[in-house]
Amino acid sequence: MLEPLETLEALGAGRLPSALIDEMTALRERARQRLAHSRDHVVVAVAGGTGSGKSSLVNALVGQTLSTTGMRRPTTERAQAVPIGDASGAEPLLDWLQVEERHPLPAEGMLAPLRGAVLLDLPDVDSTVREHAQVAERLIERCDLLLWVMDPLKYAQALTHKRYFARLAHHAGVLLVVLNHIDRLDEADRETDLAHLRDLLAEQDLAAAQLLPTAATTGEGIAELRRRISDAVRERRAPQERVRADVAALMERSAAQLPPPEALVLDTDALASHQREAVNEAALLTSADSTYRRAAGQATGSPLRGLLGRALARRFGRSTEEPRQGQEPPRPSVAEPQVREGLLEAVSVAADQLPEPAAGRVRQQAASAAAALTEDLRQRLAELPLEPSLRRWWSGVRRLRLAAEMVAAFGFVWLAGRGLPEWLGLPPVLTPSLLGEITWPFALLAGGVLASVALASAVRPLISVGARHHVHALRQAVRQNAAATDVAPLAELRQALADCRQLSEHAHQGAAAAGDTPE
Repeated sequence: MLEPLETLEALGAGRLPSALIDEMTALRERARQRLAHSRDHVVVAVAGGTGSGKSSLVNALVGQTLSTTGMRRPTTERAQAVPIGDASGAEPLLDWLQVEERHPLPAEGMLAPLRGAVLLDLPDVDSTVREHAQVAERLIERCDLLLWVMDPLKYAQALTHKRYFARLAHHAGVLLVVLNHIDRLDEADRETDLAHLRDLLAEQDLAAAQLLPTAATTGEGIAELRRRISDAVRERRAPQERVRADVAALMERSAAQLPPPEALVLDTDALASHQREAVNEAALLTSADSTYRRAAGQATGSPLRGLLGRALARRFGRSTEEPRQGQEPPRPSVAEPQVREGLLEAVSVAADQLPEPAAGRVRQQAASAAAALTEDLRQRLAELPLEPSLRRWWSGVRRLRLAAEMVAAFGFVWLAGRGLPEWLGLPPVLTPSLLGEITWPFALLAGGVLASVALASAVRPLISVGARHHVHALRQAVRQNAAATDVAPLAELRQALADCRQLSEHAHQGAAAAGDTPE
């Protein structure tokens, strides 16, 4: 019956408040000690406020005067034990309970059904003497069956009762509520007070608790109360039931501090948005556009001009290497503060609902992951093709321009070569006419130049279209990488949230199971 609590304690270590973890440890230890001392005895604590008649009720139950009653308050200054039957066997249990005043009784006559019961007459729970109230609190915490005695004239106004009942929602199976001094009421008032008390119990989820009227002075209801106590003693289930109820209550309190498991997830949309803002996307895309245009311009440029440029460079001692396809593109940069802000926002929904120290741990892990996530994103962006690859149509345009410029060069040589034979005294070079005064050499020269220029003009729109496609593809790749959240640097943070989800799921399921299933 303690396994769910042990699991919760292990999962909650470092996540649930330390005070709650300490309570779990204390409950486990208290339960083990209680069950180790004696399972043959049932500790019945008779508790209540000042003037409720606890001592007189104990005297009535055992049929003799053991506890002092009177007008002086508080009458019971320390707890008194009445073990019935095997008194020696109850000694270790009473030592653990730290109850020194003991009145053992033999299990004979009307007490025979109560064999194994250990009645505890407690100090008043609302005592003005602090030590008395502390003793009552400690023994209420350690008893197996709680018999709560209430006075009909002041039960409805007793905040002490409500405070205890609010903590006993899972303890209906080990709670007997007695409305004592019932002989002071007429029949109508009895029914009214009992109905009202049932409503008060129901408000605290204790509708299943046993409720009966008694009058210790007249004996009314005492036999029935004795029978119900003897039933619990005979079954010997009260010690286990009390532990189960304590576990259920603590599981429920833990679950109340935890959000539902589905709320403990990483807000990947918020993180992706901040990562996109952290990337220098505009600079990358601007560089990609200019790089594409420059590379395409060089690949489809004038072949003869490039040849003359290299020749002049060699002539004047300059480098003959062709310039790179565009300038060195900017290194992708990622703003770490923006990534850190995105991580904190991504865990804010979960962290805001978690208790400390779990919330602080999640936020700290989110902030710690910022540096690694920033570097991971930067490396992934660095692998993107910022420079364009050579396009086939670039080569085709260059070949066409080379052919056109070769024709123009031939026409130029032909025109220039007309004066050389005359200077050498050779027959003149023929320059046949193509159309009127337009000769073939001039036509070849002009046609080749115009064809090359026309090709250059024609490819400019194509280069613009290609640049837009290149930028669009790069933008998609940048945003896809910037939106990626299933990456290694987030593994630890995701695991932290998964651990919190497991804790929440166990607490919520455990509270329901412990409350519904008897051990």
